Amino acid sequence: MAAHAQFENIYHGLGTKPGKIRLAAAGLGWKSGEGEETVTVPADSIKYMQWMRVARGFQLRVTLNKDRKRESFDGFTREDNERITNLVKQYYNQILEVKETGVKGWNWGTTDIRGGDISFLVSNKTIFEVPLSQVANSNIAGKTEVSLEFTPQNTAGAGGGKKRAAAMDELMEMRLFVPGNRAKGSDEESGGEEDETSAAQAFHDMIKEKAEIGQVTGEGIVTFSEILVQTPRGRYDIDMFPSFLRLRGKTYDYKILYTSVTRIFLLPKPDEIHVQLVIGLDPPIRQGQTRYPYLVLIFSREEELDIELNLDEETIASKYEGKLQKKYDLPTYRVVSEVFRGLSGRKMIAPGSFASRDNQHGIKANMKAVLGELYFLEKSLIFVAKQPTVIDYADIHQVIFSRVGGGMTSARTFDIRIVTKSGAMTEVTFTSINKEEFDPVEEFLKAKKLRTKNEINDGDVLMAATALDDESDEDMGSAGSDNNSDAKPVKKIANGEDDDSEEDEDFQASSSDEGSPSESDSESGASDVSRASGDLDIAKAGKAAGATGKKKKKKAAEGEAAAPGGDGAEAPKKKKKVVKKDDDGDAAMDEDGDAKPAKAKPKPKPKPKAASKDVEDPDAPPKKKPKKEED
Repeated sequence: MAAHAQFENIYHGLGTKPGKIRLAAAGLGWKSGEGEETVTVPADSIKYMQWMRVARGFQLRVTLNKDRKRESFDGFTREDNERITNLVKQYYNQILEVKETGVKGWNWGTTDIRGGDISFLVSNKTIFEVPLSQVANSNIAGKTEVSLEFTPQNTAGAGGGKKRAAAMDELMEMRLFVPGNRAKGSDEESGGEEDETSAAQAFHDMIKEKAEIGQVTGEGIVTFSEILVQTPRGRYDIDMFPSFLRLRGKTYDYKILYTSVTRIFLLPKPDEIHVQLVIGLDPPIRQGQTRYPYLVLIFSREEELDIELNLDEETIASKYEGKLQKKYDLPTYRVVSEVFRGLSGRKMIAPGSFASRDNQHGIKANMKAVLGELYFLEKSLIFVAKQPTVIDYADIHQVIFSRVGGGMTSARTFDIRIVTKSGAMTEVTFTSINKEEFDPVEEFLKAKKLRTKNEINDGDVLMAATALDDESDEDMGSAGSDNNSDAKPVKKIANGEDDDSEEDEDFQASSSDEGSPSESDSESGASDVSRASGDLDIAKAGKAAGATGKKKKKKAAEGEAAAPGGDGAEAPKKKKKVVKKDDDGDAAMDEDGDAKPAKAKPKPKPKPKAASKDVEDPDAPPKKKPKKEED
């Protein structure tokens, strides 16, 4: 038989790149087909080997003597089973164990920790396994529900690693329903309900212990207690370890690798009281369906901290290149930021030369409906709110200054619209920025040689033109009302409105109406009065005075009396005199008071009226006596 056997298109562990595996008497080895990644297992370190059905064909699982660690290789076919069995017996003097997989279809069963895996069993058969090394976090989502979050593959080192060649679907979270209660420990002395805890809590604690989640002892470098975190909101204890940090809150715990830290910003708030430490993460941490690509920590300027790191001077000098100190006695924000910078190896980004009108590094702004602080840094700008937004100057196509609307409320603020060259956000708008910040912002962006466009001046010209038009209209309207105070009542008369009768009577008294009215007025008056009367002036005067229905009936009666008589040319001259005498008051009262006896009025005129009041009864005046009685 040959000295070795080789199989093609075999995957190692959870990897996505196939390779080839070679079995020999000295052990086995696997090499990636595209890269230079290799895995070797000496023959004397093999404890036992198993054969089982998995998603990618069949798997050869090799369990090692040390800590029951295992190496798995997927991609074998069913026909390879017999050949692999013979090779394992020949080279390693072991029997290849065939492990059955549960295919019952049930979604409930039991769990068991086997080496570095947590196995889910149904009828004592494995239905699936989860490597504990891939569990990034465990949280109790409810009283009987446990949420497991997993580390994304090929993105753990996305801060400086290569991007994935193609998009992949990955398992990010799993929720398990764990009902019932369990005993707290093995103590039999203390009994009762106090020794019991929920099964979900017990399972959560077991996962945290086996997956080393929430570990606060051991090689911890330093712990910061009760740090106020804005995103995700809450107070957390931050445990710093050599390769990762842990956020421990009341509800959620997070394990964050330093390799996932992409940027660190140290930004003073414009209130001159607080300082913000913004930490970029890729991949982001998660709470259910919510992703947090940034951590936002808030510190008070006045708060100070005195700590000592759990590192010796030699390690600080060699491994961390002097970026850390053994002891710190500085403001808290400086201590935390310097420790983050030293352990993660990332550069600290601080505000540059930009200064607002109040000599601050940040300005107030809104992004949609969220209020935050906008900082213009040397190579990028950052908007700090619940979900910070960072835009590099190299990705900006154009910056547009504009003002929404045109009312007086927007005159004190302006907007900045940023058009990016590419990316998920092609356009970002920051609104409600104080107008006094316009000059420093524009000068800074022009100094960075960014393309800018100013739409504020155009808007101001339009607003000014609109304001002038409105003012000219108001001035013309006020001039017309001041100089021609009688114009509006005349318009009402022409339209046949009977309001403001007192103003119309004043107009008759003050105007020297010695001629005939205009053609439009006379025509409108003639249309309202009987043609038999021919009295256009009286018609206009009656209409201007707001004549009632009774007065219209009286005029109709006058028209009937004058019908057999004269022409319409002489009648107006005679009744002009009557109108002038009516202004004294007597005739006006007669016209207002008399409704039916108006037939005798045109004949006697005002003088016979006064005489009729005193003496003559048999003539026309007898008709006026009943008027006094009625009054």
